[in-house]
Amino acid sequence: MKFNLNLASRRYINKRALLYGFIAALCMLLLFAGWELNTLIAGNNALQLNQQRLAETNRQLQRLRGEPIKTLSPEERATLEREFSAVADLLTLDAFRWTELLDRMEKMLPEGVSLKGFSPDYKKKSLNLIGDARSLKKMRLFLDRLLKNESFKQVYLKSHSRIKVRDYADNERDAISFSLQLEGVF
Repeated sequence: MKFNLNLASRRYINKRALLYGFIAALCMLLLFAGWELNTLIAGNNALQLNQQRLAETNRQLQRLRGEPIKTLSPEERATLEREFSAVADLLTLDAFRWTELLDRMEKMLPEGVSLKGFSPDYKKKSLNLIGDARSLKKMRLFLDRLLKNESFKQVYLKSHSRIKVRDYADNERDAISFSLQLEGVF
């Protein structure tokens, strides 16, 4: 009996495409395995670092528990309090923004009034101003603007006097020199 082979009924398999598919799948599997290995190594290193930090913290805690707590003598305490108060004063002085105050003053100054000097007193939280005004009306306008401003608690006119000033054209004019005290500035 003779068997005939029918080639049309046989399934055709592209061995080359199948091989490339297996190679691509193997490469993807190797890349994924490498990524997972990298993640595992990074996690292990972080765990070791945390364990070292925990051990160091435990050693410090044991050392602190074993040593007696140091108490300060009254002289050392007074010295530290003086140093702390000096630092606190410096921080308070540094926290005040002079540019903001000068900007507010510039907006309140009417034409014909100029300020010549600022003298702060941080302990009293006040500011002394010295200035000149062309006329009494200009000085009053400036005082009114200062009094309307809610950022100052009190505004005091300490002194005022008539003086002679020279303008930009070197002409002599009458003016009023004044001195103010602003409380609640700082």
